[in-house]
Amino acid sequence: MKKVVMLSAVTMLSLAGIAVSQAEDKASAPAAASAPATTASATATASAAAPTPAAKKEAEKAPEDPPQVAKLVALYPNLIARIAPQGKVCFEGQECDITIAASLGAADPNQPREGKVIYEGVCHTCHAAGLLGAPKFGDKGAWGARIGKGTATLHQHALQGFNAMPAKGGNADLLDVEVTNAVDYMVENAK
Repeated sequence: MKKVVMLSAVTMLSLAGIAVSQAEDKASAPAAASAPATTASATATASAAAPTPAAKKEAEKAPEDPPQVAKLVALYPNLIARIAPQGKVCFEGQECDITIAASLGAADPNQPREGKVIYEGVCHTCHAAGLLGAPKFGDKGAWGARIGKGTATLHQHALQGFNAMPAKGGNADLLDVEVTNAVDYMVENAK
């Protein structure tokens, strides 16, 4: 009886990478063995020339994917999209590519922003596509049961977080009134 072994695409990518790196190691080993021996004066000259910071940056350059991996990436774009990172951790004082706060601007307690502005700046990330069980914007069926719980409950869930939804949609800089404005905006468009 024959046994069938099925490998996932991730496993195939890993195996291809290992095979390529082993082949590169084998190819570089004979070249290193056939290199002529260096003299003491050549070694002293090489150690005297310390690498410059620019040379260090070039040495730290990220390695490129071998052709086999690049081919697999091209063949399976849906897999690559599915296993791609879904977010990025950003620390205060460091540059970050998240533009939500920049596009919204700073919150002003004297002039809270409208629900539509907050929805388009923060909430649409999940509610436009229905990520992680978020009810899609304007979907009366998905919002119906939630609206039935009352707006006070919806406001509390949006402010404090509920299930996969983080508090304030993950943007702690929002004012409470801005979050409730966004909830009211989504509810109005789901009736």
